Amino acid sequence: MKLSNRTILGLTLIMALTTSMVFATSPVKGPVLYFNPVETRQEKGDNAWKNAGKAGGEVRKGEGKPSLEVGPIEIPSIGLKADDAAWYTATKSKSVFANEAEDDKAPVVNLENFTLGLLMRVNGPYFAEENIIIGIQTEGKIPPRAHEQVIRIWLDVAGKGIVQNVSIAQNVIQARHDFSNRRNKLKLGENEWHWVHVVFESGVSMTTYLDGKEAASNPTEVKWNAEHDLNLHGIFTSNFEVQQRTCNCSIAIYRVYDRVLTPDEISKNVRNSLAVDPAGKLAITWGKMKRGF
Repeated sequence: MKLSNRTILGLTLIMALTTSMVFATSPVKGPVLYFNPVETRQEKGDNAWKNAGKAGGEVRKGEGKPSLEVGPIEIPSIGLKADDAAWYTATKSKSVFANEAEDDKAPVVNLENFTLGLLMRVNGPYFAEENIIIGIQTEGKIPPRAHEQVIRIWLDVAGKGIVQNVSIAQNVIQARHDFSNRRNKLKLGENEWHWVHVVFESGVSMTTYLDGKEAASNPTEVKWNAEHDLNLHGIFTSNFEVQQRTCNCSIAIYRVYDRVLTPDEISKNVRNSLAVDPAGKLAITWGKMKRGF
């Protein structure tokens, strides 16, 4: 039996839609911070990175602005590949997104337990001082600073800039060294995309994951107080005042949840955050097929 072109087109379209659904599993919903240039439709002329999370707002550029890039992202070890991804890359010191406390467009988050996720790539040796990837903190008044709470993730580098580990500092004053003296080795190499997750359960533990697999877990007595506003944000840096500590890296996705994600939820985010939208894929497939017939 010979099928008409119209019938073949219809069958192919159904198959395409079905295939799209396989790849369309959503990441875990409800992040308070969600920075993804694809999700917020960033353009090269944008001078702020918009937050698609529940806290809303945006984080504006520092002295310079990271470069917006598009292309494929691949993590071969877990079989992750996306052809149409987008990310920001810091090209020199002070090319960051950051805000000051008086910036009323900046997100304000309140955290006790939290999960932080980064889809990132290290591009080379540090520009100056340190390689700080992200920072969130309270305003920090001097004096007193008894309630200051800080999250910072930075890269320790050696030799020609190969990354040795990623660490986080919970800078609650009464226990400020609790995490800063502990190293959670993740062994990231240059020019490799990786998913890094940090899970903090107040007064219990901090656990790091690399590409969805647990890398290290440490107990902690540090307890966070969700009543304090975290209103200083830095991407590629710790905060606005110290933006010379720019990370020589690229960031495609940056999320913060105000709860502890389970290992299964982290795995879901790792594998599904770059999923193809079925409606978009269907439109592209439809156009290609129509041109083909």
